[in-house]
Amino acid sequence: MQIADVILRKQGDVAVARRKVHEAMLLLTSDLQRAAQFTGEFSDLARALTAGDMRLMVHVTLERASSGRSTLQLDCVTPFKPAANIRETTQNAEGFHFVRNAVTTDGWVPPDTLQQLREILLLKSREELLSENNELLRKTLSARTESLNRLTHEFGSIQDLDTLLTRVLGEARGVFNCEAGSILMQEDGVLCFRHAANDAANDREKMLVVSGNPVRLPIDRTSMAGAAALDGVVVVRDAYDIPESASFRFNPHIDKMTGFRTRAVISVAMRSSQNELLGVLQLINPRDTDTGAATEFTEDDQKLAVHFAGMAASAIERSSMTRALVLRMMRLAELRDPKETGAHVQRVSQVATRLYVAWATSRGMPEAQMFKQLDQLRPAAILHDVGKVGIADAILKKPGKLEDDERRTMQQHTNIGALTLIGTKTALDDAIRDVTLYHQTKWDGTGYPSREQIVETLTELGIDASKVPEPKGEGIPLFARIVAIADVFDALMSRRAYKEPWDHAKVRDEIERSAGTHFDPELVKLFVADFENYCKIHAAISE
Repeated sequence: MQIADVILRKQGDVAVARRKVHEAMLLLTSDLQRAAQFTGEFSDLARALTAGDMRLMVHVTLERASSGRSTLQLDCVTPFKPAANIRETTQNAEGFHFVRNAVTTDGWVPPDTLQQLREILLLKSREELLSENNELLRKTLSARTESLNRLTHEFGSIQDLDTLLTRVLGEARGVFNCEAGSILMQEDGVLCFRHAANDAANDREKMLVVSGNPVRLPIDRTSMAGAAALDGVVVVRDAYDIPESASFRFNPHIDKMTGFRTRAVISVAMRSSQNELLGVLQLINPRDTDTGAATEFTEDDQKLAVHFAGMAASAIERSSMTRALVLRMMRLAELRDPKETGAHVQRVSQVATRLYVAWATSRGMPEAQMFKQLDQLRPAAILHDVGKVGIADAILKKPGKLEDDERRTMQQHTNIGALTLIGTKTALDDAIRDVTLYHQTKWDGTGYPSREQIVETLTELGIDASKVPEPKGEGIPLFARIVAIADVFDALMSRRAYKEPWDHAKVRDEIERSAGTHFDPELVKLFVADFENYCKIHAAISE
């Protein structure tokens, strides 16, 4: 059973470690002479190994022998060959390895004693770790630290949660030069995989979150992520060689499916300002920045990862509040219109996001610009029909066909949605206005609202509408053209009171047939080319 890892960087650390080891021995045995002898042997060994500022790692474990007796074991590992007078020297994959054992008691150690041992053998207190981490950040002038400082501001400017998650994981992999990584969010008491990326993924997949029902893990110590959620940080040198004393194991299922080889892993909890668990950031397989060779997460990496996770958590907490406000607005529409469900708007948002990334990628758009646009598109797509809150129930919930005057009233939801933004002038507001106002227009100009109605609405919003083009072709804002396809696709794929869902081939044919009349032909071509993945999004996010 592993209790602690103690790092000794220099001989000045030995005195602190010696005192803690001695205190631990006194908890485990009443034999003062044995405790003193073991502590003395430890300090002699530690001084010899740290001579010349040699770094030493001491793994502290408590083992139960077959006789029922318990043994405190100190495994000392150093990458450098020690002085010749040190006995019990072996060399393994970790470096030179030395062991000191002390039989401490005839019975297994009680849980409360084990907890005291953990506290004693943690070489640094939380305050010391925080101080040391801050000192590291002040002194380190590397590109990684500069990147973290830059990202603090950039993350804070991202409003959409999904966009933020993709950005956080992408930047984390870059800062730590990792092959892969994932983000798990805490949802309803479990950890849900919400984003994952590796070097093999194409650029489109790296920009997207996991749709529908993701893999879920319990928040306990049976997985690396669960243990990190409870303990703060978990570091594994090789996922296929986890010590038997660890509570968690690695599931190689995905590795076998993809041909990927998971080695070193660091899992870090992300917590809110109120210390509530938001999620876990996992980074996998770090590489040397110069040679590209596989390496391990260093102690400095761990500190930077904790700092990075804290920075990301602050941004995630704020973006989660923005997402909550957007979804609350949509719940108002959902209460009024039985077709406007939470699943519907989530599917429209996911489909619109994927289609936009395909469009931007086809045009060679820089990733930074793509992220900025996605930050606006995702919430705008969710709110595309928010104007229905201003339509009477008698029309919204009418089961049969609408009369002409009722249809004209229903069409006012586009203008009503745009008018909810009176008095606000941000880029996100502009995106929401464009989508709510234009998503029912058509490429050939036969949709609604008319140019006159659009001018009237924009004027009421305080916008100069004198040069507004006719709502057709490229006179329709791009986001609205994208959401139009996503909205119709979802309607055709879904069961409604007045129809059954269409089969996939019929839906694809209808979208393709509408190119140049209802929809932007360029977008339709991109949509049809990736049609099966849009169908998967629909299937994954159920009502």
